[in-house]
Amino acid sequence: MFYPNKAAGSLLVACCLTAGLTACSKPDPVKPSPAAPVHSQVPGQLKIQPASMKMLDIQTVKDMQDTQTAWAPAHIAFRDDQVTAVNAQVSARVVEIHANVGDVVKQGSPLVTLASPEAVRIRYELSKAEVGYQVALTETKRQQAMYEKNVGTQVDKLAAEARLREAEQEMERARRTVGLMGQGKNDRIVISAPRTGVIASRNATIGATVEPTGDPLFVIGDPKAVWVVAEVFENDLTGMRVGAPAQIELSSMSSLVSGKIQRIGAVLSAETRRAPVFVTLDSDKPLPELRPGMLARVGLQVPSQPGMVIPLSAVLIKDERRSIVYVQTGENTFEARDVTLGAPSRGNIAVISGLKPGDRVVVRGGLLLDGAASQLL
Repeated sequence: MFYPNKAAGSLLVACCLTAGLTACSKPDPVKPSPAAPVHSQVPGQLKIQPASMKMLDIQTVKDMQDTQTAWAPAHIAFRDDQVTAVNAQVSARVVEIHANVGDVVKQGSPLVTLASPEAVRIRYELSKAEVGYQVALTETKRQQAMYEKNVGTQVDKLAAEARLREAEQEMERARRTVGLMGQGKNDRIVISAPRTGVIASRNATIGATVEPTGDPLFVIGDPKAVWVVAEVFENDLTGMRVGAPAQIELSSMSSLVSGKIQRIGAVLSAETRRAPVFVTLDSDKPLPELRPGMLARVGLQVPSQPGMVIPLSAVLIKDERRSIVYVQTGENTFEARDVTLGAPSRGNIAVISGLKPGDRVVVRGGLLLDGAASQLL
């Protein structure tokens, strides 16, 4: 481009640069963030937009009570004193199944039919014992009659009575063995339900071989007699006592169910470092919603730490050495406060200094406030 003179060209270039810089420095319109901080009139305090308050969870610091609630995973199970295992009494093979898991059976209802050569031998021994008893009974009556007619001796009569007692004991033993083995004829054994209840599990399969020392063929439980088995960490077991109140939470029920600790397990699991705690329900009536095998969550009353505690989520670590919490000082005004903390336990941590009862601390959303505070620096 040709300029009439050098001075005029320099002036035009300067004007263009000034206009360009002005256009580049003009900020684009940006929608303000709801977490954008607002300067507070009080030094050290942070004021946020009112819309940001819904992102925060704030709790009031209180003096600790004597107890607090420790939550543990749990499941519903039959009470161990209301469960019956059904086993085979001899080696046998499953030939027919009459009941399945979930069936409600009455006492004496057939469960499974087995086939076993041992059944033939055991029933033969019973028949033999019954015949022996009849022979001994007849001989005893004969010796008694002869003794009364003075043609027999007392020794023979006493010997016959002793053989009768032995024969009777052998017959009763054989009858008990046959009764434990089950009903049926020849090599067939029909095992019946020893109690009324619901089939909780079944291990019998057609064609399978079963042994007296093997797994139970069936497990029958009382659906009205269930309890809640909670798996509790060893740290939470300290101070826990039988009879303490408990709360049961189930996904299938809209409200909590109250109960009491019935028993505390004495052995910890080596893998999970938990011990079973058995909880019975306060309700006298059975709840149809409770079924063995259902998952639950149990809140158990345990001794609390002395002094004040706050949730671990309220604590922020600054400079790898400072512990701070955000305390609400106004409607939407907060300040960062240094605290001295003790040992954590059950999701909480003890506060030694820096807070007092009545302070309202941010337990969720502290990082939002911390980021807003950094924008003011």
